[in-house]
Amino acid sequence: MKKVIHRFSKAASTSVIFILVCILLVMELLSINWYFQAACVVLVILCIVLLAFQNSKANSQWHNNEISQRQRDEMLMYFSREYFEVYVVDLNQGSYEIIRSAEQRGDDIKKLTGDFKQLMERAVVSWAKPPYKEKFNQLLDIEGIKRRFESGGKKIDFIYKSYDEKWKRLECFPVPEYAMGNEKMIFALRDYTDEMQIRKNEVLATEAMNDIYTLVAFRDIEANRYDCVYQRMENVLDFPDRGFYSDWVKKMLECIHDKDREKFRTELSDERFHREGRAECEYRIRDKEGEYHYYRQYNAKVNVMSGPKMVILIRNVDEFRKHEIWKAEQLQKELEAKAKELEMTRLLAEKSKDLEKALQQAESANNAKSNFLSNMSHDLRTPMNVILGMAYMAKKHIDDEDAVDRCLNTILLSSQNMLALINDVLDMNKIESGVIELREKTEDIAKIIKDIEMLIRSRCEENQQIFAVSCSGIFHRHLRMDKLRVRQIIINLLSNAVKYTPSFGRISMEVIEQEGKVDTQCNVIFIIRDNGIGMSGDFVNRVFEPFERENTDLSDRIEGTGLGMAITKNLVDLMKGQIEIDSMVNVGTKITVTLPFTICDGEEENENEKPELAVVHGKYPGKRILIVEDKHINMEIVKGFLEDTELIIDEARNGKEAVDKIKEAAEGTYDLVFMDISMPVMRGDEATMEIRKIDRADCITMPIIAMTANALDSDVQNSYKCGMSGHISKPVEPEDVYKCLNKWLMGTQAQNA
Repeated sequence: MKKVIHRFSKAASTSVIFILVCILLVMELLSINWYFQAACVVLVILCIVLLAFQNSKANSQWHNNEISQRQRDEMLMYFSREYFEVYVVDLNQGSYEIIRSAEQRGDDIKKLTGDFKQLMERAVVSWAKPPYKEKFNQLLDIEGIKRRFESGGKKIDFIYKSYDEKWKRLECFPVPEYAMGNEKMIFALRDYTDEMQIRKNEVLATEAMNDIYTLVAFRDIEANRYDCVYQRMENVLDFPDRGFYSDWVKKMLECIHDKDREKFRTELSDERFHREGRAECEYRIRDKEGEYHYYRQYNAKVNVMSGPKMVILIRNVDEFRKHEIWKAEQLQKELEAKAKELEMTRLLAEKSKDLEKALQQAESANNAKSNFLSNMSHDLRTPMNVILGMAYMAKKHIDDEDAVDRCLNTILLSSQNMLALINDVLDMNKIESGVIELREKTEDIAKIIKDIEMLIRSRCEENQQIFAVSCSGIFHRHLRMDKLRVRQIIINLLSNAVKYTPSFGRISMEVIEQEGKVDTQCNVIFIIRDNGIGMSGDFVNRVFEPFERENTDLSDRIEGTGLGMAITKNLVDLMKGQIEIDSMVNVGTKITVTLPFTICDGEEENENEKPELAVVHGKYPGKRILIVEDKHINMEIVKGFLEDTELIIDEARNGKEAVDKIKEAAEGTYDLVFMDISMPVMRGDEATMEIRKIDRADCITMPIIAMTANALDSDVQNSYKCGMSGHISKPVEPEDVYKCLNKWLMGTQAQNA
C-alpha cells in the first residue's frame, strides 16, 4: 500500500511541474503580467523540491527495509546454528511459520505453516513426559503472551524431558521490531542434555541444603580432609565438623551394622569413585539408643574455584525402606500364595492323565475343602456348645459342689476334644509346608506299645469293646525312632477303629518284627483289625486325601476333621514306611503299617534316658514374677493357676510396660517373667530383646518364658532366638506352668518348660 501511494505522489508532482512550465510559456507568448509569472516560477521550484524530497525518503525507506531484512536473516541463521526447531509465531493471527526443523530441511521449509494453538496442544500430548507437560499450557494462552511482551515482560523459558529421555530447552521471545501491527515472537527449541549433565553435580549440591539430607560435606581428596557445611546427625553419632576423612570413615564404621560394613568399604571406595566419578551406598547405622536406621550416601565429583572435590550427601531413608520392605513382604506373600496354588495345580496335573481329569480333581478338592469347613464348623461348635452349656449350668448350680464338679469335668473333656481338632489342622498345615522334621533317638518299642495299649484299652472299656494286643514277634526292643510320631500314627489308626466299631465289637493290634535291608535295620509291622462299619472300595482309594470323610449313619455322628488318615499317611512316608488298607462295608477293616528302624544297643540307649517325674505343685514364698499379657481373661487364668503358690505377682499389659517395670525395679526383683508375644505397643519378642540389652546381671540370666498362642515350630524357635528361656503354647495347661516353675524356681530339671 505504501509503495502505491509513493508512486501516485511522484506521478502527480511531475504532472504539476509540466503544467506550470506550459503555463509560463503561454504567459510569455501572451505577455502576461510579470508578477503572475514570478508566482508560477516559485510554484515550479517548490514542486521540484518536493519531488526531490520524496525520492530521497523513498530511497531511505528502501535502504532501511533492506537492512531490516538482512538483520532478520542473520538472526534466523544464528538460531539455526543453536536450535534444532525454530518457528516465527504471529500472535495476532495465531499462526506459525517453520524456519528450521530437525525433521524437515530444504529451501521450501519456510512455506510450512500452521495453527500455533494446535501445535501446542500436540506438544502437551506428545513432546514432554508427564512431569513437564503442564509447562506447555502457558503457551496455549496467546493473549496472555501478548500482554506479557507488551508490558516488557521477560521471555518464556523452560526445560523439559522428552519421551526419548533427552533434556530440551524451549525459549519464546518477541522479535526485535515487536510493536503494534507486528506482534510476532520467536519460538525455538534446542538440545539441553549436555548442559544438564554438566549442571547435575551442582544441582545435587544445591538441593542437598534442603531438609531431605542429614549431612552435606566436601572432601579435599588430595589433602584427605573433609568439611561439613550442614549436618543433623547428633542423635546418631558425634564427630567434628571438619577433620581427616580417614578418621570420619573409621567413626562411621563403628556404628554401621556388621553386615553392611564390607558393602560400605567396597561401594564407597576411592577406587570406584575415581573410576566412575560417583558412588552411592545404602547402609544401617546404630543410633545412641541402640536402634538401627537406614541411610543412603551419595559421593559425587564437583568443580569449585579451588579445584575438583568430592561432595558427600547422606540422607535418612527409613520411611522409604519400610515402604519397600512392606511392598517386598506383600509381593512375597503373593508369590508364596501363587507358588502354593501353582504347586497344588502341578501336583493335581501330574496325577491326572488329561485336563478333564485334572479339572475334576480340582473340583473334587474344592468340594472336599468346603465339606471340611462345614465339618469343622459342626465339630467345633459341638464341643463349644457343651462348654457354654456346662458353664451356664455350673453358674446356675454354683452352690451344688457335685453339679459344678460334673460341669467342669465335662468342660475339660470338651475342651480337650476341641484342642485335638485344632491340632489336627495344625499338623496338616505343618506337613503341607514341609516344616515337620523327625527327631529320632533310641526308644523302647515294647514300652511304647504298652503305653498305647493302656490308653486305647480305657477307651474300649468305656465303649464296651474287646481289645487285644500281641507283640510276641518283637526281638529287638531298643530302636532309633521319633517316638512322638510313631505314637501319633498308631494312636490315630486305633482311635479310628474305636470310633467306627460299635459296642461289643472287637479291635486288635499285632506287632511283628522282620529283617531289614541291612543287619543294623529291622522292619516293625503293625497290623490293626476291627469288625466295625468298614469302608467302601471307592472311599479306600481316597481315604488319604485331606478333608475326606465317608458319609454313613455312624460317621455322621462322629466328630472329626477328615485329616487323621492324611496326617498318618504323610508321617509314614516321612519315615520311609508303607501303609495298606483292606476294608469291606459292614465287615471290618485291616490296616498294615510297616516302619523301618535302626537297631540300637540297649545299654547304650539307657545312658541318656532321664526318668519322668510327677509334676510337683510347689510353693514359692518370697519369689516375685511378672506376667505380661494384654488380654484380661488370659491374665486371670494364669493368676488362677498360681493362687496357691505363694508367689508375688506383678502385671504388665504390653512389652514396653514390662521393659519399663524391669528397668525401674531394683536388680534381682523378678525371679521369672511369663511373656505373651502378640501385644500392642511392643511385642513380647521385641521386649525380650530389650530386656536382654539392659546392662544388669539379672536381666541377662532372668528366665523369660513365652506364653503365647503362636504354637508352630517356627514360633518356638523364634522365641529362643530372641532370648527367651522357654515356650508354653496356649491354651495353657496348669501342668506346663508348674513344670516351668519347678525348673526355674526350684532347680527341677525333670521337664523342659
